[in-house]
Amino acid sequence: MAQERTSSNTPPTPVPRPGTHRLISAPVRVLPDFLLIGAQKSGTTDLDRRISASPRILPRLTKECRVLTGRRPTTLACRAFQETRFRRSGIERRHGGRARAGDACPYYLFHPRTPTTARRLLGPDIDLIVLLRDPAIRAWSHYRHERRLGMETLDFESALSAEKDRLAGEHQRLRDDPDAVSGPHEHFSYFARGRYADQLSGWFDAFDRDRFLVLFAEDYFDAPVTVGNRVLSHLGLPAIESHDRNPALNSGDDAEPPPDTIRRLRERFAPCNEELHALLERKPPWPTA
Repeated sequence: MAQERTSSNTPPTPVPRPGTHRLISAPVRVLPDFLLIGAQKSGTTDLDRRISASPRILPRLTKECRVLTGRRPTTLACRAFQETRFRRSGIERRHGGRARAGDACPYYLFHPRTPTTARRLLGPDIDLIVLLRDPAIRAWSHYRHERRLGMETLDFESALSAEKDRLAGEHQRLRDDPDAVSGPHEHFSYFARGRYADQLSGWFDAFDRDRFLVLFAEDYFDAPVTVGNRVLSHLGLPAIESHDRNPALNSGDDAEPPPDTIRRLRERFAPCNEELHALLERKPPWPTA
């Protein structure tokens, strides 16, 4: 049996466990047909809540099912978190069009096994939504999040300096071992998660590019209704009326990032942002240096 190893004694976030009745009824439940895959601290929770207000998006057991990052996931495990085929049929009759079932997990973008796992379990025709944020500000928000969780004990500069050692070998281990999980990879990846082109390339290798809608969080924060309805259009669903602003979820505290650290981070991220620009053929809206 493969041994679970989490350096720094940092546990990964556990995959939610559906109840027995859901496991028993999994064969008659639907598979997700779209994924909101990240990035973390980029507004994915708010976007997921906004599009889920559509009556043609099926409710699911929890916001982050996380099945695809767990040990040896199965189609039945994916189904257990979703609604039944009978409920979907009823909604489609009532609203006169296709109903969609999804999963949202910002760790999916970064986890190295998830693209091939999603392709294998969910098929090639799922739709994928990506929300990216200024990687320097995202790193700070991620750090503050881990501090609030009690996972992080170092100051921001020290955490960035320690990241290389904390994550040494973890990405490859997760890629190679279907039983592997990693707390440090999930919790302490402040800089690594901002290498968006590397992460998207793995997903683009697994799925056709036209399955993706890649958005920038800054655009979403400026016009959440417009961008939310753009996501619904990508899913083949009609626009919905909604308030321009929802109360923020997972927004963190109001602590300001250290300006000098953010400046140095942006200098480090500059080559990564150029790679993203080339990959998407769109210039990111955030400062690149």
